[in-house]
Amino acid sequence: MKVQYRGLLIILLLSGFGCAPSPYERGGHPSGLTRYDVERDYMECEYKARLANEQYFYSQTSPFPFNPGPQNPADHTRALHGLSMMNAMRDTCLSAKGYRLN
Repeated sequence: MKVQYRGLLIILLLSGFGCAPSPYERGGHPSGLTRYDVERDYMECEYKARLANEQYFYSQTSPFPFNPGPQNPADHTRALHGLSMMNAMRDTCLSAKGYRLN
C-alpha cells in the first residue's frame, strides 16, 4: 500500500516541477499589455535583430552561412556568433521596451 502512495507522490512532485509558468501570467512584461502586445513586441525585436545581423547568419540567398562542400569549423563559429549576436540584440530591444529578462 505504501509503495503505491510513494509512486503517486513522486508523480505529483514531478508533474508539479515540470510545469513551467507562462511568461504572460508571471508578470514578465510591462503591466497593461495584452498577450498580443507582448508577441508583437517580441516579433518586432526579433525582426530588427535579424535585419541588423544578416551578414553574420541570415541572408537572402541561404538560411545558413555554410559554404558548399565539406563543413569548415569557421562556418560553425560564424553561425554561433550570429545567433549569439541576434539573441543579444533582441534582448536589448526588449529591455529597452521595459521587459524583464532572465
